[in-house]
Amino acid sequence: MTSMKNLKFKIISIGIGLLLSLFLGEIVARVYFFGSAAFSYSRTNSFGILDNSGLLKYSDSDELTYELLPNLDTKYKLADFHTNAEGFRGRYDEVYLSDKKIAVLGDSFTMGTGVHEEEMYVPQTENMLNKSATEFNYKVFNYGVSGYALTNYITILERNALKHNPDLVVIGFCASNDHYRIGTDFSMDDFTIKPRKNVFWDSYLKKLLSIKLKSQKQKPIVYEAEHVQYMDEQFQIFQDILTKNNSKGLVFYMDLVYDSVRVQQIQALAKKNNLLFLDVSEFFQDKNLFNYIVNELDPHPNGKANQIFAEKLSSYILANRNDIFNN
Repeated sequence: MTSMKNLKFKIISIGIGLLLSLFLGEIVARVYFFGSAAFSYSRTNSFGILDNSGLLKYSDSDELTYELLPNLDTKYKLADFHTNAEGFRGRYDEVYLSDKKIAVLGDSFTMGTGVHEEEMYVPQTENMLNKSATEFNYKVFNYGVSGYALTNYITILERNALKHNPDLVVIGFCASNDHYRIGTDFSMDDFTIKPRKNVFWDSYLKKLLSIKLKSQKQKPIVYEAEHVQYMDEQFQIFQDILTKNNSKGLVFYMDLVYDSVRVQQIQALAKKNNLLFLDVSEFFQDKNLFNYIVNELDPHPNGKANQIFAEKLSSYILANRNDIFNN
């Protein structure tokens, strides 16, 4: 009888120990991914994916499928997340006729996934330009929306950005996916906006173990001939629109992985279509990328990487401002 009681005690003790270990492991995993935000319910619960984030509405435009909701005041991927009346992540003061206006198009890199508003490269670029220049006042507009592609950028350019008659239009080219073609490389036909999911109760210990046990390396991205042709066609459309608007266009090549072949391919396409070109990816060559991403669950550029983007972009604009703004 005594031995049976001892066995039960050992089993219960082992069970309690396992539960305690899992609980402590879950806390460690959350701190590993989220830092101090791990102890915030609202921030941890903001780490869902876009279609169940509560940020979206269906678009009236067939070319867009979805848009960000206007006038949001919430959190997404740990960061405070606000949108303006047009449904873009930016707040703008009154724009004057004498202002030099820059419109930035793009996807999640430009929208600033996982970074606070003041950390995004678009407002940082505006601040750097206005601190360094005396002859002009600059306004930089953010038209980035996560998941958008080149064709979507064109729609946003015509529908939203051209209303401000921008002097310069920056195409925030995300090198890892802006070569994909909607309807060919991926389809939006089955896209649905799902109810917001509570991800606070997800097991981040399981996610951490999955990441650490995964040994497969990602295959390098290659631009096939059909992708190059597609990007060439889109750049031609951009240039036609910008020429009619008397605006300059800049392809801002963004990636945290430097690939000289892809850089040269996009630079050649930009030059062919009379678009300016700036590569920021070379900075990250031989760097520890973990210092420049939100976390291992979401390898989007963090605030530190966005600062690099802003420094490179603002420096380029200032160095070429006479050519850019004296049309």
